Amino acid sequence: MKRLAFLLILLIVLLCPRILVAAEKEMTFRKTTWGMSFAEVRASESLKIFKQEKDLLIYKVIVGGKDMMLGYNFIDDQLVMGKYLLTEVHTNKNDYISDYKDFKKILTKKYGRPKTDEIFWRNELFKNSHSDWGRAVSVGHLIYLSTWETPSTKIGLALTGDNFKIECFIDYTGKKFVKLIEKIRDQEKSEPF
Repeated sequence: MKRLAFLLILLIVLLCPRILVAAEKEMTFRKTTWGMSFAEVRASESLKIFKQEKDLLIYKVIVGGKDMMLGYNFIDDQLVMGKYLLTEVHTNKNDYISDYKDFKKILTKKYGRPKTDEIFWRNELFKNSHSDWGRAVSVGHLIYLSTWETPSTKIGLALTGDNFKIECFIDYTGKKFVKLIEKIRDQEKSEPF
């Protein structure tokens, strides 16, 4: 009996460090964790690189049966954000709303009910004509937005448009990098060119 207790204690002692390391390295976006280097993220992805820049890696992927671009964004060689951008083109603009709803179902299944789930009307010209809501999105009159959070990540799903072009995207941002990203965006806005 003492031998069994000793073996059980030994097993727990040996496994605890592995469990703690695994918890620390919990994947936050695909097979990555926030703060990973450019080289580490590149090594984690088995896909063929579509485009590479100093602070950006882009791949082509299929998510929920839809063609998308996958992007990894870095600041000071640290992964701070990941993004999926829908690349499929629809002639019926309302199909983008269906895509948004499909992604929302996938994310809700994975992360639970959205923290925020909103539809914004900037201009109500098409509000009473549901069949024109896709057009309303394409000209910037209508925006769909849902957000989720995990302990380490902010997740946003958006459907926006301007000048008859629509963007549907999902972005994942490391919470510990949100202020740094905002600071850089503010600096870029204040630059004269």
